[in-house]
Amino acid sequence: MDTKSFNTFISVSAIIAVYNPDLYFFEKAVSSVLSQTSPVLELVLVNDGGSETFRSVLPNDQRIRVFSKQNEGVAATRNFALQQCRGEYIAFLDQDDYWYPDKLQEQMAMILVPSEPCMVTSPVDIIDHRGVLIKKIIKRVQKIYFLKAFQEKALLHLAEENFIYSSTPLVHKAVFQHAGGFDSYAQPHDDWDMYLRVALAGFPIYCYRQRALSVWRSHGANESRAMQSMLKSKLRVEKKLLCTTLLEPSVRKLLQTNLQLDSVNRVLLLYRGDHYAHFRKFIFPHIQVLIKEYSADRGLCRELDNILKTRIRQLVYKSVRRYLQSFYYQARL
Repeated sequence: MDTKSFNTFISVSAIIAVYNPDLYFFEKAVSSVLSQTSPVLELVLVNDGGSETFRSVLPNDQRIRVFSKQNEGVAATRNFALQQCRGEYIAFLDQDDYWYPDKLQEQMAMILVPSEPCMVTSPVDIIDHRGVLIKKIIKRVQKIYFLKAFQEKALLHLAEENFIYSSTPLVHKAVFQHAGGFDSYAQPHDDWDMYLRVALAGFPIYCYRQRALSVWRSHGANESRAMQSMLKSKLRVEKKLLCTTLLEPSVRKLLQTNLQLDSVNRVLLLYRGDHYAHFRKFIFPHIQVLIKEYSADRGLCRELDNILKTRIRQLVYKSVRRYLQSFYYQARL
């Protein structure tokens, strides 16, 4: 049986975790699943303790299955949805995003062995709240994806930075049975935590490279409080992975560098919050550590080492500049 033949028999369950969605965006998300050129077996919608208003825009399609549960967050909602799925492969979509019509068809063509436990990813386009492509951000995001989108050293590339957007993966159900479900403690980086565990378990990660197959909707800049939450969860994921005993030395050193970078970014939030004295107290020791990290040997490939050195250099300049500026701004308070 050739690849095209067996891929027509792959059964896919699509999952959308639902919580008080914008009905216009949500309707587009649902439509994009149901109109795939390779049809889904089912669309599993799980309401995470929000309003049931979204039901009013659902089409009359027998493939739609709706469940409701108490509010626990997106990670627990995805885990609940996984338990309901009847398909062999699972595809995830966020409630404000959507897929291009051939998303599943193109991804399924990447699976070369019938019923292979694996994960397939693809690039994304990014739009604003009006639905307009944000070309500058797309160029940067896709550049990172194409740089990292190789099965070799998948864990190393993922550990440096998550390049997989949450509305892109297609994952065999057996992968979750082995790697475990989504971790609520890692939220909102629960998806990145999952991808890292998939790579750590040794499952193939196939990266589609031709073009974007999903669309991610940007809702503008985060507030400082949200940024604090994002950094805290990112640090949790990094510390969790560092506790794994089987990490290669290069991955461990990379994670340790990332921890230092993210710790500095947390201190920089003190500056954003006008806490200048506290900012100066904590930032200077971090600057000294970063300078040492710049010349450290992490045993990485040249591309990743250059990426880290660029991040370190930019963060040192930014920290020093804000250290000096803090005296001026504090005097004006």
